[in-house]
Amino acid sequence: MFTTNSIEQFDLEGLTLQQLRYFNAVAEGETFADAAALIGISQSALSQGIARLEQVTGTRLLERDGRRRRITDAGELVAEYARRVLGESETLAAQLEERRTGRTGRLRVGMIDAAALYLFADAIAGFRDEFPEVALSIAVDGSAELEQRLTDFRDDVVIVVGPAARGVATHLVTEPMHLYGPDDSSDAFALYPTGSRTRIAIDRGLAAAGITPRVMAESGNPAVLRELCRLTGSQTVLPAAVAGPSGDLSRIADHVAERDVFAVTREQTAASPLVAGFIARLTAE
Repeated sequence: MFTTNSIEQFDLEGLTLQQLRYFNAVAEGETFADAAALIGISQSALSQGIARLEQVTGTRLLERDGRRRRITDAGELVAEYARRVLGESETLAAQLEERRTGRTGRLRVGMIDAAALYLFADAIAGFRDEFPEVALSIAVDGSAELEQRLTDFRDDVVIVVGPAARGVATHLVTEPMHLYGPDDSSDAFALYPTGSRTRIAIDRGLAAAGITPRVMAESGNPAVLRELCRLTGSQTVLPAAVAGPSGDLSRIADHVAERDVFAVTREQTAASPLVAGFIARLTAE
């Protein structure tokens, strides 16, 4: 019999990863047969595992809907919990394996586009050469979004524009930014998006130079900003690596702003050898 008594009535100490893995398979599969096949067990073994999980939680997790089984509201809570716990368990297993060998495992890196395009391209390639057995994955996004990915355990380390809002930050580089425009540039500007960390640094630098920009376009993609300047005759503030190679823009003023780039890891989580080695290679770049 299932009750709605308080949590003290539930024998949650009997909860196991295997039970959560079984229920996660049910939540992801269309049918019980799909779920059983997903984890390589029989349907009867899966049914027994789910029944035991219902006993442990004291709650009905599945109910009949015709010939199918439907997850209850309580079951949705358990399914969300299972996904989170199984994900963190996989992270723990990977970290333990990394600590045991120091040469293999999984490394999930998030980074701003500048890090992948030119700031650390050689360092990343060198890391891949040194650790060919490491499963390295890279996600490119904005700084705030990357820090959220780190918090959500979707990345192990992120490379962002500072100041970092959370986590443990290691300073990597200070990148100067210069004022550019075509030879016949107007007083209009194409800049990074309002509120972004790079834009805050640019606004501060322009204000210090006595410049109040008339912004006609915004983009988080520096290559787009460069092209907008070329097409519209506007000015922009960019790193030399982005603006210089094209030859279409002239440098109007040097070092009007700068941005600091950091590698950030989660707080209260000891950095694995892979993460530490990756950051060390970036700082040596």
